Amino acid sequence: MRTWEADLAGLVIGFALGGAVLSHFLPQIEAYLQPAGSVPAPAHQVEVATVAPLPAVIVPRRPPPIVQPAQREDLPALLPAPAPLPQIMEPDEADPAAPPPPHGSGMAGTGFFVADGLVMTAAHVVPECHRTEIVSPFIRRSPAQVEARDRMHDIALLGAKGVRAPATLAIGQPTSSGGRVFVLGYPATAGLLTPEETWGVLENDKLPREPASLTDPRAQVWMEAARVTHGYSGGPIFDPRSGKGVGIVRATLDGGKLQAIRGMPTSGVAIGPGSALLGAFLDNAAPGTNAFPADQWGDDPITVVRHATVHVFCWN
Repeated sequence: MRTWEADLAGLVIGFALGGAVLSHFLPQIEAYLQPAGSVPAPAHQVEVATVAPLPAVIVPRRPPPIVQPAQREDLPALLPAPAPLPQIMEPDEADPAAPPPPHGSGMAGTGFFVADGLVMTAAHVVPECHRTEIVSPFIRRSPAQVEARDRMHDIALLGAKGVRAPATLAIGQPTSSGGRVFVLGYPATAGLLTPEETWGVLENDKLPREPASLTDPRAQVWMEAARVTHGYSGGPIFDPRSGKGVGIVRATLDGGKLQAIRGMPTSGVAIGPGSALLGAFLDNAAPGTNAFPADQWGDDPITVVRHATVHVFCWN
């Protein structure tokens, strides 16, 4: 066999093998990522939360046990988890009248403004919160509540009444399925007000086209971003070329099972819902919030996403 024929045959075999591996385990990832005890909702359904007003005095309760889903040998290990609450929470010195932060257990993650008073994050960052707050270098610590939640795709919308967004992030599809993306988050190593920043590379172009619900970047973002860890959950995945948020961080993968896919990294892989899911969620939960202009800061899109990103706290 001539050299080019051998190369072509190898390429066909590689894609066939990758498709077989993906068809074996990827259809189960959506179910596997759901928080324990949740009931899957149809892809178009958004659960609009009915949240009672917070009591004047919040009594911490024992956090519910963490139930880890059973590990399967044919699935990569999925690690969706927010960070622990930072231990440096202090009263708001800029506003002496603000209530002191509550004591007790909880978790912290990341979110971003999509409109004045509206913050998008991952649903597992705010599962059952007695009190939720947001803060950033550009806004003071402010109470928030869950306005809507899509448990199946791990998306939530927080309402922070009266909070003006320093910047808002538009949702849109990536310019390509293999470009660089910018990611912000609040892992335990970040400061209370200063997020960590890292770059990732979209890896969707390494995957076969089916099933599209897990391989199309508009539905599911796959990226190599080794520094993404706990606390990045709910953070924006930002395409600087389009100036749009193309996804949110949902989980990291132990990608050993991906080694059969040619060119796919086997470590440092993170995934999250893509722009089609985020856009449909917003259209349902808060119509019209994704209609603002993307060019808010001239030719500096990175400034936009930095100003839009917030630290999210959830007390159990």
